[in-house]
Order: sequence, then C-alpha cells, then structure tokens
Amino acid sequence: MEISSMMAAQVASLQQTVQLSILDKAMNTGAATVVEMMESLPQAQTVPAAHPYKGQSIDVQV
Repeated sequence: MEISSMMAAQVASLQQTVQLSILDKAMNTGAATVVEMMESLPQAQTVPAAHPYKGQSIDVQV
C-alpha cells in the first residue's frame, strides 16, 4: 500500500470521526433546547374549555 493511499484512508477516517462528533454535539444541544422548552410550557389548566361540546358532532344533512 502506498503512503498516499494510507494517508487518504486516515484522513477519511478522521473526517468521519469529526462529523459524528459534530452531529452528536448538535443533537445534544437540540435535546437540551427541547427539554428547556417543555419545562417552560404552561401547566395544564383545570378550567374547562368554553365550548367542550363544540366539534364533537357534525350535521351533514343537506
């Protein structure tokens, strides 16, 4: 095997490792952002909706 082909294989392996590392960091940042957004959502309201029956039945007679 020539030196240039060995170096090319090592560079390709290094590029893949770096890309996976960047992807992992991006996914961790995205997950942390989602968790933060979920925690900032208002809690479920105990007040019932103004029209709890609205949209449950549709009259399709012509």
